[in-house]
Amino acid sequence: MTRIFALLLSVLILLPGIATAADEEYQYSGEKMASFLFMKHAADRKDQLIESMGNWAEQQTTMWQSLTKGQGWEGFTELATVLFAMMVAGLLVEALAVYKLRSITQRISQQNCEVWHDSLGFLVLRSILSLIGLAVFALVAYTIPISLYGTNDIFEQTLTTLLDMIISVRAFAIVAQLFWAPNASGIRLMKMECGASQDFYRWTVGFVALYYVSTTSWSLMFLHGIDPIMFALVVPFNGLVLNLLAVYFVFSHKITITNLFTNGNTASSTFTQFLRQSWPGLVTIWLLILWFIWATNEFLGYYTQADHITPAWWLTLSFPFADRILYMLMSRLKSISWLQSRTFERRCDRFIHRTLIAFRTILVAAVMYHVINTIGYDTLSMLTEQLGHYFNKFIDVFIVLIIAYATWEIIQSAIERHLPDVDPEEENGMASLEGEGGGAGASRSETLLPLVRSFMLVFLIVTVSLTILSILGVEIAPLLAGAGIIGIAVGFGAQKLVQDVISGIFFLLDDAFRRGEYIEAAGLRGTVERISIRSIRLRHHLGAVQTIPFSEMATITNLSRDWITMKLEFRLAYDTDVEKVRKIIKKVGQSMLEHEEYGPHFLLPLKSQGVIRVEESALIFRMKFTCVPGEQWIIRREAYRLVKEALSTNGIEFAHRSVHVLLPEHQPREKEIYAGEGQLLENKAIGAAALEGSAELRRQDKIDDDKANVIGADSDSV
Repeated sequence: MTRIFALLLSVLILLPGIATAADEEYQYSGEKMASFLFMKHAADRKDQLIESMGNWAEQQTTMWQSLTKGQGWEGFTELATVLFAMMVAGLLVEALAVYKLRSITQRISQQNCEVWHDSLGFLVLRSILSLIGLAVFALVAYTIPISLYGTNDIFEQTLTTLLDMIISVRAFAIVAQLFWAPNASGIRLMKMECGASQDFYRWTVGFVALYYVSTTSWSLMFLHGIDPIMFALVVPFNGLVLNLLAVYFVFSHKITITNLFTNGNTASSTFTQFLRQSWPGLVTIWLLILWFIWATNEFLGYYTQADHITPAWWLTLSFPFADRILYMLMSRLKSISWLQSRTFERRCDRFIHRTLIAFRTILVAAVMYHVINTIGYDTLSMLTEQLGHYFNKFIDVFIVLIIAYATWEIIQSAIERHLPDVDPEEENGMASLEGEGGGAGASRSETLLPLVRSFMLVFLIVTVSLTILSILGVEIAPLLAGAGIIGIAVGFGAQKLVQDVISGIFFLLDDAFRRGEYIEAAGLRGTVERISIRSIRLRHHLGAVQTIPFSEMATITNLSRDWITMKLEFRLAYDTDVEKVRKIIKKVGQSMLEHEEYGPHFLLPLKSQGVIRVEESALIFRMKFTCVPGEQWIIRREAYRLVKEALSTNGIEFAHRSVHVLLPEHQPREKEIYAGEGQLLENKAIGAAALEGSAELRRQDKIDDDKANVIGADSDSV
């Protein structure tokens, strides 16, 4: 079997050279010369391997003599007995030393934690306790061969090599328990079922154990005198077995691994769907390519080049575990209390996604770096010689951008923590469609913090830009001087803009208005919808958007601060009992205080102010109430409705406007004419008399209309 494998490996390596030689003769220059030497070296290695395989029986005898120190089975029995004693003594002392700790470890495994860092703390503590036991085992086990044999004794070297393998496997098993927690579902960091976790734990520990067994076997064979050329056969064969085992693991756990990366989410694109379906095949092809490059270098004796493939192979195998560990750690950012804000989770997901992309890019670059070095190119030296100066600058710029990005995220989270949740409708002014304006606005911090955030963003961008220019070698001192000169020029040429900015700063410092408040400024009214560095945007209650520069706002009337009083007027007949009306309004006011919807918004109840003036056809009564801003409109409507119903119940009706016309004395009779809506004059005489007084009537109607309009404007515009 080994001879067949050697021949196949030789054919794979020599086949390209045989095909080329069949077409043309070698010209010993340039690439043809290098190819000829390569093929000649491969042929020599093949001949040496076949010759060494012919001496395999002699090599077995040599290794047996070395392993037993020439004592045969007696020496082997001694070696096995000492190894058994090392294991028994180490395990026995370990069990006695960690007897009390074992109960602690079992209690830790039975814990059930909801908080991630508590689970991590328990797992780390359990790993430390396990490592203490492993350290005791190693100390006792190493003491036996060292005390029995000398430093250069072959038994001592063999036993310590085997012990190194055992301790390495056990140490990896402890680390794997920290990651998979196969028997501690309550403190498991990964969101996996117990069966899947135990399966992954067994596979990873078994694979690493097989790797250590194979590498230890190579070391022992080399120690005991195997022909080095035999490694050209044994090592590639062991590598092939490990790769096939990894491929089997990939295909047998395809669904579980896919779910670890997708979390059950559907594919966002056709390419993503393709990767989800075909990644096991792509991984298989890549592992076989790595194995072929590595096996070729091992066969040819290019051990330095082969050593470059080993890190690439391990990086490929450990990629899913490292990626998920990083994702798990980054996801913990969402639970940091002092970073919580309205959009923090969404921004955190975006940050985690970008970090994972950067990590995967770095991982792929590291793998390709080792693969390229296998060909014989010193990638790092080439980059240093040709792009070393730019590479260092790129690293510095990259670090600056990362620090700036992290700083901005922290600033944004700290500011958003003090801001309320804002719906998209509120951001574009749609929320004002439901209300009538005049309500209480945002707090002072909610008004100023968005401006502070914008200022910090501009400051951060300017600072980062200047820092990057400085890293790239650009002198920023002339830029700063030029910016100062430009600033002076802009200050002279844009005095209006400077006036807007300065006025806005002092308005905000004086807390003259806040976002969401209803104000009057520069002859315009509306709800403060947005505040910029030079202007304010008002949303009129009819929907119009009004932008006012701060310098145009000489006086600001704030209609939404603290409280508001509304005065309501109505008309009653001359013969109305004023005291009775006062008592009725008082009862209505008391009943409104008990209303569950608008009652809590009253600061002072509805009450009558009596008769405030007398007009030609009615007494003008006034009532008033005080409430929180924004609720006056609903309370006004309800007050009018309830007062009218209460007055009607008590036989009191609102007075209508009327005109009394007296006929001339020579007429046989007088008739009182009512010029109300829908009424007609009964005869021409009455019509003529009415026309004589039409001018006075129009004047009185105009006065009443103007007063009504003023009253309506005072009420509706608030």
